[in-house]
Amino acid sequence: MLLNIIFALFVAGNSIHYSQFLLYRDSLDYTEIGRVYVPLEQAPAEGLRNDFYGYLPSWVSNTTYQEFDFRLLTHLAYFSVELNTSGGLGSIPNQSRFNEIVSLCHPRGVRVHMTVTLFGSSSVAAFLNSSSARQTAITNITNLVTSSSIEGVNIDFEFVTSSVRDSFTLFIQGLAQSLQNSPQGRKELYIAMPCVPSWYPGYNFSALADASDGLFIMAYDYHYSGSSVAGPVAPTYNSSFWGYYAVNTSIGDIINSYGTAREKVVLGMPYYGIDWPTTSQNAGSSTTGSGSAVTFKNAKANASAHGRIWDSNSATPWYRYNSGSWHQCWYDDSVSIMLKLELARDSLLQGAGCWALGYDSGEDDLWNVLRHVFRVDAPFEHYSALVSAPNLNVRSGPSVSYPVISQIIQGQKFSVFDQEDNWYKIYFPSGSGFAHAWADGGDGHSTGNLQGANGGDLLQITASLLNVRSGPTTDSSVLTLVSTGQCFVPDSYSGNWARISLADSNQQGWIHYVNYSVVINCPEDSNVFGLSVDSFAIPDTVVSGDTFAFVFYLYNQGKAPFDSLVCMSLDSASPFFHNEFWTDSLNARTYGFDALPKQYCQRNSYGIAPAVSSPQTFSQTFRFCRKNYQLSQDTAFSITVIPSQSGIEKIIDAPFQANTVAPACFLFRETCVFISDFQGIYELTVRDVIGRVRFCYTGDGEKIIFGEDQPPGAYFYEVKFPDNANQRFLTGKIIKTE
Repeated sequence: MLLNIIFALFVAGNSIHYSQFLLYRDSLDYTEIGRVYVPLEQAPAEGLRNDFYGYLPSWVSNTTYQEFDFRLLTHLAYFSVELNTSGGLGSIPNQSRFNEIVSLCHPRGVRVHMTVTLFGSSSVAAFLNSSSARQTAITNITNLVTSSSIEGVNIDFEFVTSSVRDSFTLFIQGLAQSLQNSPQGRKELYIAMPCVPSWYPGYNFSALADASDGLFIMAYDYHYSGSSVAGPVAPTYNSSFWGYYAVNTSIGDIINSYGTAREKVVLGMPYYGIDWPTTSQNAGSSTTGSGSAVTFKNAKANASAHGRIWDSNSATPWYRYNSGSWHQCWYDDSVSIMLKLELARDSLLQGAGCWALGYDSGEDDLWNVLRHVFRVDAPFEHYSALVSAPNLNVRSGPSVSYPVISQIIQGQKFSVFDQEDNWYKIYFPSGSGFAHAWADGGDGHSTGNLQGANGGDLLQITASLLNVRSGPTTDSSVLTLVSTGQCFVPDSYSGNWARISLADSNQQGWIHYVNYSVVINCPEDSNVFGLSVDSFAIPDTVVSGDTFAFVFYLYNQGKAPFDSLVCMSLDSASPFFHNEFWTDSLNARTYGFDALPKQYCQRNSYGIAPAVSSPQTFSQTFRFCRKNYQLSQDTAFSITVIPSQSGIEKIIDAPFQANTVAPACFLFRETCVFISDFQGIYELTVRDVIGRVRFCYTGDGEKIIFGEDQPPGAYFYEVKFPDNANQRFLTGKIIKTE
């Protein structure tokens, strides 16, 4: 009811954009300076399910720019360049700030628009009634966007009357065509729009949406500075107390009554409030003068001092105080902003936006709720797996008792999101009858069908159903379908297309990922890492100058795969530092099987023995870490280094069990090693210095010769005795000199 009463006053007043423009206009610097062009990084905004479009007024201090979370922005509209009634453009205000924000946005993939403003219905009408002025403006705006190397323009005309409705539509259509044919490639066009279409019939919502890339709905100023009643600037919901008009009804009317496509609507939200002098302390009190804008930062502080009040009718906060007479300030905070973001998300809008960036300077409340509602963090406990077996059955359940539904092949990567024993659950194309499927990954020790594949992207599908095609074009045949929420690992890109592996007849297919998925970088980084050291083998004696192996047998008890970031970290600068295999003197990289959760694996590190003139024993403590996060307990070891001797050197074996001795059947010669006469079954593996397997054998005493066909260098061997618990394995090093 109250909003209906103030309708006449509202349409006659100035919007918050215009009011603040008038307030700050004379303090702006319009000096033209050189521009530094920074190219746009073409990656989409990281992990956002919707667009977020923020206005940045030129009067906002550039000291606030470093506080922006650019990962949560898709568009930034610099406010503003003035348009005159002849189609001419003014200078960019505070151009050094404009240059600075472009240099911050572009490397982060945030698209920059220039806002072009024309205020006052008479000025708007005079401009739109002149076809020559419209054409001049189209040329000037296109040239400005092109010369600035930015991505588009935002048109903010307040307000367009019904008499020039068609002319405004023609202007927007002509401008869109010009921007789409820019010599730098297609440029974007967004339009600032009133929140209640019936109040401003000069805007043809449906036609303007069709011509543009988005309509920024200024869903605020329902109560404005000149209102006769103090009340919510942006009532989230309509009510019997405040009346029909509210953010939720604006969304419904714009889409349902005015035929506007949902995907073109951006819900603008206020990062400010209005403080009015009022006749009383009660909600709905009459005002006794004009209100003044209060930024979110100040409104939050004032509400803390005077007492924040929650209005359940509008789902917005307010506060009141008496400074000789009553004042009321109605504003939006993180709670009401979150509700509005959820409205935008649940209404399937293109996204949301704000007036204005920087008005929350020093506070992170609004960034946090934006991240909570719009950002798609890595799916809970998702990670990528690489198929390491030549062919691997995919079953409908987590055991061999379930039927085989397909096969996957070596080298393919899939997104894993659940696990039972050593069975791993992956996404299966929904168009083929199974939404999920299971693969036996093995324990990582006796079998290793799947292993970790960290460090890449994950694509989470946002379309209800999305075609998977045989090639990166819409002309390519459709192979199958994937559905919303499913996740796939891309292995290559072509323009806006990504190729994914399908757990369906060994196929790979292409999806249009830019518009129909979100890109999640390194999903495993959000999971919990953890491991236990099952056993390890470190030589107790090495010779100066020798490269030797640290061999670890580990169990992955975390929720993410091992990867190359898992390192062996020492308690102090190590004498065994090897510049080929260590990141620094405290951290040695590890090599080997990238175990999935609940798998065992062997990981190796390599050190080099320091020069000594007499035998010297070094003691150190190590643990495993990933990105400075400790994964295992501290473990101590000691190694004795002896001086180098002439001829062929054999490193003394470092058995796991104390009573294990080096086998006498290892006969070392200049070019090879003869191995024979083991008692019982044994497994021999020989690797080169970078961990590649050069020789494998399983047998029970047959004479083996290794080395004749290998190049000179260092080799590390491991002998396992599966049937002898007291002699579990041996490790050592052999040197081939010729």
